Amino acid sequence: MTWSQVISDIADYDWLTKLLGAVEWILWIALILVGACGAVYAIYIGVKMARADSSEQREEAKKRLINIIVSVVVTIALILFFNLILPLILDSLGVFDSYRVDPGEGGNGGTGGSSLNAIINTARVLIGR
Repeated sequence: MTWSQVISDIADYDWLTKLLGAVEWILWIALILVGACGAVYAIYIGVKMARADSSEQREEAKKRLINIIVSVVVTIALILFFNLILPLILDSLGVFDSYRVDPGEGGNGGTGGSSLNAIINTARVLIGR
């Protein structure tokens, strides 16, 4: 489930679907860039570690390599969490249920909770609406 699917049937908030779709694509692009740059830099540090003359240089390269791997894994995990897992959690908790449109009503499905109102108002302020 994606952000667009979670928010697709909320009345009067088509702009929010577009905004979250753009954020979703930006996060996927960031995932690709982080993975690619991390792999290239890890290879560079690995070669540097293999060519090191002293054990001190090898230890320094080893520390850098560990830091790179941890950083890349944490960044990828966070991007996947925000793109895949968070929409599932929010949808299963029913955060958006009061905003869903009932096909027979044609209007806003309810008054909504304060948490979604805060998200919507913050997004409006950020995009200038």
